[in-house]
Amino acid sequence: MAQLSPNSIQLLNGKITLTKRSHSSAWQMRYKIGDRWLRETTKEKNLKEAQQVAEEIYLRAKFRQSENLPIVSKRFDAVARMARNKMQTQLDNEEGKKVYKDYIRVIDNYLIEFFGNYNITNITYELLHKYAVWRNNKIGNKAKASTISTHNSALNKIFDEAMLHNYMNKAQVPQLVNKGEKGERRSDFTLDEYKYLIEFMRTWVTEVEKKRKKSVEMRELLRDYVLILANTGMRHGTESYGLKWKHLSWHRMNGEDMLVLSVDGKTKQRELIARRNCLAYFKRIHDRSEDIRHLTFEELLTNGVDKYVFRLGDGTRTKNLGQTFEILMRDSGLLVDRRTDTNRSLYSLRHTYATFALLYEGIDLFTLEKQMGTSAEMIRKHYAHITARMYADKLAGKDYEKLKAERNAALAVINEEK
Repeated sequence: MAQLSPNSIQLLNGKITLTKRSHSSAWQMRYKIGDRWLRETTKEKNLKEAQQVAEEIYLRAKFRQSENLPIVSKRFDAVARMARNKMQTQLDNEEGKKVYKDYIRVIDNYLIEFFGNYNITNITYELLHKYAVWRNNKIGNKAKASTISTHNSALNKIFDEAMLHNYMNKAQVPQLVNKGEKGERRSDFTLDEYKYLIEFMRTWVTEVEKKRKKSVEMRELLRDYVLILANTGMRHGTESYGLKWKHLSWHRMNGEDMLVLSVDGKTKQRELIARRNCLAYFKRIHDRSEDIRHLTFEELLTNGVDKYVFRLGDGTRTKNLGQTFEILMRDSGLLVDRRTDTNRSLYSLRHTYATFALLYEGIDLFTLEKQMGTSAEMIRKHYAHITARMYADKLAGKDYEKLKAERNAALAVINEEK
């Protein structure tokens, strides 16, 4: 046994070095396996006991190396935080995917809470089944397939991080399955409900007490926000919240200027075409914005102004549009979609856009896929319930002229500038 210093001891011909640090009462060990130097605590204060533990750790590591097993493993919570912090750093540097926010939420609120004290190599199929039961209890109902998919993806990010650091090998990664229920039909608005909503918002915006200026401004902004979402198919939050005036431009076609929005959200950046009536809604927001209303609308777009679109008049950004929308739904009596028996949300406006585009405007799946930033398969999956109505004139076999007239009337409502 070689003597280095009063606080350092070598074992097994220099293969292990024991060190007593000034800030710790336990002996620490440093050892080499292959081309990797590893550090670990013996957790022992007595030198003789520390030597015995260090040799056991070393021999166990050599055995695991010979069996092609991870030499060092970690607790799940430690690896989960490594994966979480890496994703957060990528988001902060605007390099990460938007879905990383969902993975981080799942790690923080679910995975660490349940798996945290387990070793990363001890996540078995039996344990995953127990987690599924625990998760359903925490959610309050059986998790949908989309929810399970997000949880599985977050788990795989953690397992990838563990393999990157050799805390586990691929053979130890459990195969994750998804037996969740498919998502139910999404709530939207019928044409009559949407027409009523347009009319209702006109008076609802100003019916609050005039002294509550902030409330009036919130309602004014929400009104235009609702109409823009329903007439673009843009995603609430992920796409709309980052929209700036510089992201709006003109596209000239057949002698007519059309408004183009460049959005970046759940999927890769894309351009979408706003319905013609959206011009009036954007202009109203512009007119209420104190810091930019000195510019004409043309100057606003031409100059590429780097300011967010959806703001209050004084420039304040708000994340309370969802809450205000719920108040609007309750006040209008439209909160519950009677066909799905679910409460409507701002996402219902995107689903309304898709329904109207398919049912009344005859937009094909490929075009709608590009406009909405989703797959044609996903559109078929969630809007299959309107297939019969899309081809009602053919399926009915008679009186289809009346159906066409009704469709034309619906188009007039959709495209009317309010």
